[in-house]
Amino acid sequence: MFRQAITASLGRCASLAGRATTPSSTLLICRPTAMMTSSLRTPVNMPTLTRGFKVRTSVKKFCSECYIVRRKGRVYVYCKSNKKHKQRQG
Repeated sequence: MFRQAITASLGRCASLAGRATTPSSTLLICRPTAMMTSSLRTPVNMPTLTRGFKVRTSVKKFCSECYIVRRKGRVYVYCKSNKKHKQRQG
């Protein structure tokens, strides 16, 4: 299947060799693997990494910058200096 696609694209390249075309259009037709490898190298839909909460039965402040917030019946700990200190009681 893959071999047939390659030979078909090479056949199109041979037929286009006699015509005057722009270099970008012949590259797109003659080298489909170039497009595939460039798309494999650059991640398209990478999830953005965000720090989640540590879920604990009892939460406490880790440093002097940590502060406690009560919302929706839960207790949260946030920290301005270190994002690793984020906690949620539950």
